Amino acid sequence: MLIACDSKQHSANVDTYICPMHPTVFSDKQGVCPVCNMDLVRKAWPGEEVKVTEDLVRLLKSPNERVVSSIKTIKGEFASQTLSTEATGVVTYDSRNRFTIPARIGGRLEKVFLKYPYQSVSKGQKIAEIYSAELATAQQELLWLLQQDDNEQAIQQAKDKLSLLGFTEPLLANLVQSKAVQYRFPIISPVSGFVVMGEQPQPTIATQPNMGMQTNATIPQANNTDIIKEGDYVNAGATLFSIVDTNSLLIELSVSAEQSKNLSVGDTINLKLRQTVVPARVGFIQPFYNTNQELALVRIYVPGANLKIGELATAQWSTKTSAWMWLPRQAVVDLGTEAIVFVKERGSFVAKQVVIQSSTSDKIALTGLSSMDEIALNAQFLVDSEGFIRTSK
Repeated sequence: MLIACDSKQHSANVDTYICPMHPTVFSDKQGVCPVCNMDLVRKAWPGEEVKVTEDLVRLLKSPNERVVSSIKTIKGEFASQTLSTEATGVVTYDSRNRFTIPARIGGRLEKVFLKYPYQSVSKGQKIAEIYSAELATAQQELLWLLQQDDNEQAIQQAKDKLSLLGFTEPLLANLVQSKAVQYRFPIISPVSGFVVMGEQPQPTIATQPNMGMQTNATIPQANNTDIIKEGDYVNAGATLFSIVDTNSLLIELSVSAEQSKNLSVGDTINLKLRQTVVPARVGFIQPFYNTNQELALVRIYVPGANLKIGELATAQWSTKTSAWMWLPRQAVVDLGTEAIVFVKERGSFVAKQVVIQSSTSDKIALTGLSSMDEIALNAQFLVDSEGFIRTSK
């Protein structure tokens, strides 16, 4: 019996080598696998197996879920802050006060006195001269009726026809007195302002740096493709010119989506024009996209101001935020569709999704965390560039 027990203990302590890829291949000494030519490894003795504990399971998870690091941590600060924002815009015209001057008769333009966009126009100014066979015929009819028997009804109908074609009272009186047909008919501007040709200018975006962020200004570009010229033929009802009132200009700002969250229609902001700061009112806010950026168009109405189209202006406003958690910018990773931070849990960091509410040049306000959470100070060090970050909400 003693010999049998000693034999079993000796066989239990004998090393056995197996192939990691082919467990059926084993040997009592080191060597290589005859199938795959890999080195044989020693099989663990009883009691040498690694116990898979809870801590080991946590460490063995994918790095896009949990990261082990000794990076410095911080805690967020709940506070309400007053944010000061500055943006640059340009002066443009108010499309609500845009008037069109149509051709009341068809014909050929003999003279055109408006040559370029944004040319100033005064009310009552002659802006063009047109030859119209229809208008010449209507004048000849009136003169022929005046030479016949006194038919007041027919004469009045001929005068009304000329008035509908755009003949003014002074021109009609001059025709009756001189009895000479006027072949060039003047077109008079009914309003004062400046000329815009074709459709409303489409804005482009001019980017300027501001406190580490990008501030955008909208600059109008004139469309010169529809300028009429002498010798052109026009039909009755066709638009000859568009006139914009000079007393109804506005300033357009293109601000970021985060900056627009702190603005509302009717808010009063400070506007800097020619080294002078004046209060102004926000009249319109419209979100839009440009070159994969989410922006907002802000219109500021400044009636009665002595402004010029294309002039630059600076707008400043301050708003008080709600009580949010503020973190340094380097502690937050913006993935485009979501923002994350790394929260420390039991010696490792877990990626957690948060919602950005506002930001400054060095801090970001967000929701989705508690004041007890320990957050990695620099989240970029924990991002796995080889994989996609999986967050825990």
